[in-house]
Amino acid sequence: MSDLSPILSLPLIQAAQAQKHVTHNEALMRLDVVVQLAVQDRNLTTPPASPVDGQRHIIAMGALAAWAGESGKIALWQDGAWQFIAPAAGWQAWVLAEAVVAVYDGAVWVDGAPPLPDVVAVDRVGISTSSDATNRLAVSSPATLFTHAGAGHQVKLNKAAVGDTASLLFQTGFSGRAELGTMGDDDFALKVSGDGSSFVTALKVDGVTAGVELTAPVTLAGQAVAPVGPADGTVWHDSTLGRMQVRIAGQTRVMDEQADRPCMVPPSGEFMMTTMGSGSTLTVLAGAANRVDIYPFVPGADLVMDALGVNCTTAVAAAQAKLVVYSATAGGLPDALLLETGAIDLSTTGNKTIAVNLTLYRGRTYWLGVRHSATAGLSAWPLQATPDLNGGTSMVTAARKTLRKTMTFGVEATSPWPYSGGDITSAVATAIWLRMA
Repeated sequence: MSDLSPILSLPLIQAAQAQKHVTHNEALMRLDVVVQLAVQDRNLTTPPASPVDGQRHIIAMGALAAWAGESGKIALWQDGAWQFIAPAAGWQAWVLAEAVVAVYDGAVWVDGAPPLPDVVAVDRVGISTSSDATNRLAVSSPATLFTHAGAGHQVKLNKAAVGDTASLLFQTGFSGRAELGTMGDDDFALKVSGDGSSFVTALKVDGVTAGVELTAPVTLAGQAVAPVGPADGTVWHDSTLGRMQVRIAGQTRVMDEQADRPCMVPPSGEFMMTTMGSGSTLTVLAGAANRVDIYPFVPGADLVMDALGVNCTTAVAAAQAKLVVYSATAGGLPDALLLETGAIDLSTTGNKTIAVNLTLYRGRTYWLGVRHSATAGLSAWPLQATPDLNGGTSMVTAARKTLRKTMTFGVEATSPWPYSGGDITSAVATAIWLRMA
């Protein structure tokens, strides 16, 4: 029979052995060393200066002094001397200085429990719940976080073919209620369901044109206060005023209670009149040096033109005119100068045209006008053909049709128009024609 146990080399008590307690105690001491093995460190080649009883170390390679020749062994300081225990393959020790497990591989001590590889391939993962053949990744948690690794972050849903589905499905009691994604085509859609089986498309965005299709009426919640600085194209329901509002060209406009006025847009090359009411035979308005007259015009359609025209009825030597177009404020007052033409010769009578590149948009108020250098006469619309202008500090009984100011003909027209109630006059509006591009 061997004197030592086969695994830990514990000394065995022999038959008729004297002082059996010595052998027994030696075995216990060896067990005390190697069971629940924890060592101070594994990088020393020489013993520490002041060890304490029970202190253990894994001796590093190249041991010196009292540890010479004992590299790789476990050193125990006990009863004033170092004892050395040779490990067997598979022994594990907790290294206190490193907070790691070291494993003896039969030749050297190595880090235990090797880390997972950078790429792990598994068939299914269940976190706090069970996965299955369809839901191969299943997570049960109050929330799930996907965060960036230093920049942005994308969650990708990839399908094999156009006719397949890539979507997010929202469920109640594992019954679908809403689905968002590309389902059966490459258009982006939102579908909803009340029973989990019959789905209705609420919104679809065309995958090519980005056109948006809504399959049911849209309800806008009332806004008691208008949005501050809304972008052009913003639409809202003003619950205080009880109407729909839209932001267009930097102005807030009413959408409801609009009526289309008859408007025939002539073909290219033909002229359109700028009257807005019932008219009769044209009249004449004589000019005056440095005078400008403007009047409002609201197109009934979008108008793209390549020329403006007037008709000179009374020529004056060296007389000239310029045509101007102003935008309007939300209150309809003339605002910024949009166009001022070059000089038109009024030293001869007849139709006068000047090339422009101008578009006037349906439903917007514009102010059209003529600047004069002299007293040449131009055709004018009859009083019935243009709107009446309100304003001023006194009540008058005559229809008032134009705003009139004095501006030096040789300098650019004022912008924006400095409105004053005193600008309003009863003079008829100079006839201006628009030639369609």
